[in-house]
Amino acid sequence: MKWLKKNGNQDERIVHLKNKVYKEAYTLIMSICGISIMIKSFLSWETYSMLTELIVLLAGSIYFGIRSVMLGIYSDEIEVHDQTSKISYSLRNIITGLIIGLSMALFLGIRSSVMFAETTQEKWWYFFLVFIFSLLLYIPFFVGFNIIVHHFANKASQKAARKDQWDS
Repeated sequence: MKWLKKNGNQDERIVHLKNKVYKEAYTLIMSICGISIMIKSFLSWETYSMLTELIVLLAGSIYFGIRSVMLGIYSDEIEVHDQTSKISYSLRNIITGLIIGLSMALFLGIRSSVMFAETTQEKWWYFFLVFIFSLLLYIPFFVGFNIIVHHFANKASQKAARKDQWDS
C-alpha cells in the first residue's frame, strides 16, 4: 500500500505550484457558480434552481475562512498585507463591502426593471426604486458584516497563531 503513504520530502517549488493550481481551480469554480446564479436569476427566480451553486459558493468560502483562521494564517496575511500595501486590510474590507452592496443594488435594479416592467418609464422607475432601496439596505449590511467578521476572525487567528507558537 505504498500509494497511500505521503512522501515526507517534497520539493517546495512543486508544493507552491500545486497550491497555485488549487487556488486557480477554486477561483474558476466560484466564478462558474456565480455566473450560473446570475443567469438562472434572470431566467427564473426559483431559489431551488440555484441551491447547488449557493451551497458550493457558501460552503467553499466558509470552509476556507474557518481553516485560515484556525491555522493562524488570517492574522499573518493581514500583517503582511498592511506592511506591503498602501491601504490597510480593514479599509479594504470596508471598500469590499461597499462594492458588494453596490453590485447587489445594481444587479437587483437591472433585474427588476428587465423582469417586471413593461414600458420604458416603468423600467427606469423600477430600476431607481429598487436600486436606491437596495443601496440603503445592502451597503450597511455588507460593510458591517465585513467589519465584524474581520474583527473576530483576526482575534481568533491571532490566538491560534500564539497557541501554535507555544506548542512548537
